[in-house]
Amino acid sequence: MDIFRKLKSGEPVDMMSQEYLPAIAELQRADKALFHLNHAEPGSQQQREAWDELFQGEVPEEVTILTPAQIDFPGQITFGKQVFINHSFTAMSIGGIEIGDNVQIGPHVTIVTDNHDLENRYVLKCRTVVIEDNVWIGAGASIMPGVRIGENAVIAGGSVVTKDVPANTVAGGNPAKAIRTL
Repeated sequence: MDIFRKLKSGEPVDMMSQEYLPAIAELQRADKALFHLNHAEPGSQQQREAWDELFQGEVPEEVTILTPAQIDFPGQITFGKQVFINHSFTAMSIGGIEIGDNVQIGPHVTIVTDNHDLENRYVLKCRTVVIEDNVWIGAGASIMPGVRIGENAVIAGGSVVTKDVPANTVAGGNPAKAIRTL
């Protein structure tokens, strides 16, 4: 099985093993591309080329991500249409991130898909994060591994989302809890 599919499936992966080498190579490739992206003038040809370098031409045109951004495994993210992501976005995406249509993500949002085994911290345990259509994630929120945020949900700024959020729900706090239904 391909290492990236294995990581998305949630199977434990030893970061010190030979099978993890392609992930290290991709991390290094993305880091270099991010350097070019985050140092390019916004809207310039250089920035467009850096986006293509980072996503290897796979990001839809309807996606806007303001810089600076930190995306460690861009190939593990899928985007819907009309996605807006504000500056200082951090995606630890090795376990997969699925972003639906018309999603808005505020500044300083972090999405994490990986965790480490408590017994052997070189073993990764990943879980995909799914953000359904029409979700709004407020500034400074953190979305933890395995979370699904339902359609039309709103995540209050500064929240730490550790459990699924149902559709049409406003959630907030640390840990985030349902505040009201829309």
